[in-house]
Amino acid sequence: MSDPKHSDAGHWRSDQDLGEKDAMTMTLSDILVTATFSLGLFGAAFCYLQERDVWAFRTLGLVLLLSSVSELNDVPFPFATMAATESYEIVAVTLWIASIVLLAPLFWHYVCALTSVTPKVPKRWWLHAILPALGVFVAFLVVLMPHDARLGLFIDGYDLPTGWPLAVGYFGQILLLCAVLQWGGYFVAIILRLRRYRGRLPQFVASTERKELTWIWMLCLSVSIYWVVSAVDVYTETFHDRAFVSDLQDDVLGLLLLLVIMLFGLQQRPGLAPDVTPTETVKKYEKSALTSDVSKRIERKLRHAMTNDALYHDPNLSLWTLANHIGASPNYVSQTLNDDIGESFFDFVNGYRIADAQSRLRDSDETVLAIAYDVGFNSRSSFYTAFGKVTGQTPTAYRQGVSVSA
Repeated sequence: MSDPKHSDAGHWRSDQDLGEKDAMTMTLSDILVTATFSLGLFGAAFCYLQERDVWAFRTLGLVLLLSSVSELNDVPFPFATMAATESYEIVAVTLWIASIVLLAPLFWHYVCALTSVTPKVPKRWWLHAILPALGVFVAFLVVLMPHDARLGLFIDGYDLPTGWPLAVGYFGQILLLCAVLQWGGYFVAIILRLRRYRGRLPQFVASTERKELTWIWMLCLSVSIYWVVSAVDVYTETFHDRAFVSDLQDDVLGLLLLLVIMLFGLQQRPGLAPDVTPTETVKKYEKSALTSDVSKRIERKLRHAMTNDALYHDPNLSLWTLANHIGASPNYVSQTLNDDIGESFFDFVNGYRIADAQSRLRDSDETVLAIAYDVGFNSRSSFYTAFGKVTGQTPTAYRQGVSVSA
């Protein structure tokens, strides 16, 4: 993400000082910025073409679109050398003001969509809209300024304006600092939400792998580093008129962050999203309270689905799939598991998987990996972790112990 440079207080300079860059550095910077801009647009278009998980993909699409918009001031378009350059830069920087304060709340809402059973507009949504609204308001004021005043704020070589345009310039500087603080606040909120999400996963899925959103944890770590660097950069440029981070370094960081978001985000599905449509039988259950008799009947059906139907063989088995199979409400199934059986959905299903694996380890010559996949695990590591949790041994040690005792 590129930042406008700051000279005197309230004067936003454009990022076009070619005299300070050699030709090779400038060319490389142009390539990086163009790549970031193009990838952002491609990712946004891809998201808006998706018909599943619409809430998550639409929000991610806005994040990617705003990432592209934030680069407009630096993209070397052909007309950048024409007489329209000044007007173009004013439009680009104005859009940048609005986009920079919208990115953090939009990414927060994207994480909320990935970690919710049913995505919806969050409570107190207006709190998230305060800073973006101020950003849009400042951008609107910039558009209303006299032409000479805009030139003075954004283009080198022009005098700073006076009166309310200068006040807008000062306010814009403060807004930039607030945007940096905003990212820090959302970073903390995202970490806390991801921790709660990981705690909820075992109640809904039997295989948490690929659903734990590890890539967002990694992204948050990267963003935290980028956030600290940006905070120092904004401070040094605002109060000392010098950049802490070079434009080239900033371009590299921006492109890497966008690549991470696209690489994982475009294939990410919400981990708690229902993967089946409830049947009419399930809907009927919703109308009655969960009595002791109903709970016992659900428990019998759950155990029948495991022992007779071997549903645990499905590596993607979820609470909704199992509930749909036995014709019960997911809420009732979850309540039965927690209150009557005393296990999470994750532990309940994996208990049957491990019991089956123990039988195969004793009675067959299949490889450990083949057994892991046959009983429903989707990776060697998750099988070893679950097996060790239940038996206190590795599968290999368990098989050797059985052989010795025999």
